[in-house]
Amino acid sequence: MNRKTLTEKEIIAIIEKRLPKIIEKHPEVKRKIEEILEKKAATKDDIKAILLELQRQREEANKRFEMLERENAKRFEAMERENAKRFEAIERRFETMERRFEILVKEMRAGFEALDRKIETRISALGSRWGIYAEDAFRKTFEELLPGLGYKVIKWKKIDEKGVIFSRPRPVEIDILIKNKKRIAIEIKSSLTIGELEIFEKSVKFYEREEREKITEKIVVTLFPYPGVEEYAGELKIKVIKSEREAENYLK
Repeated sequence: MNRKTLTEKEIIAIIEKRLPKIIEKHPEVKRKIEEILEKKAATKDDIKAILLELQRQREEANKRFEMLERENAKRFEAMERENAKRFEAIERRFETMERRFEILVKEMRAGFEALDRKIETRISALGSRWGIYAEDAFRKTFEELLPGLGYKVIKWKKIDEKGVIFSRPRPVEIDILIKNKKRIAIEIKSSLTIGELEIFEKSVKFYEREEREKITEKIVVTLFPYPGVEEYAGELKIKVIKSEREAENYLK
């Protein structure tokens, strides 16, 4: 027959059940068990040695952690210094780029302003040439109309030596239309400003003083009176005519 092999739990159960009775009958068994336990169990010295070893290992681990923390702190400080240097270098680059951009913007702005002035000068010159051309053509057309209406045109010119008109000596020119007993002062301009209207009014007064002749009527013929001109002309009792047909009908 095969013998059944006992398990560890079964052996422990048997010992716990039978050991007290065996020790009671055989006291030497107890002493034997105590000897075996003394050999297998740790002594106080063993425990103390184990505790000291654990303490040593803990201290060693603490030292290693402290060393690791110092090394990591040094590494982080080095990394921070390196990063600070990199950021400073990047910041200097951005500052350099910003200065270059500001210089570029100033140069571009100066270039655009110069271009604007150049274009404005050319447009102004072109406008002046066109204005002179348009005014000459307008004046010529209107003057050709006057003889047919029975008017004699006198182009009066004299030096204003005392600076009555322009605050300094300068020639004064004015057109005078004569018909029967009428003596009309007339100014023909493609466009007319308030300043030009005032000069015309002063020129009329200068003519009356120098020639001792009374002007019976003051007329300005203009295609484009600037804002405020017509109102101011009304205050000065100057007739404003804005077309050739209107002038022809008025002077008949």
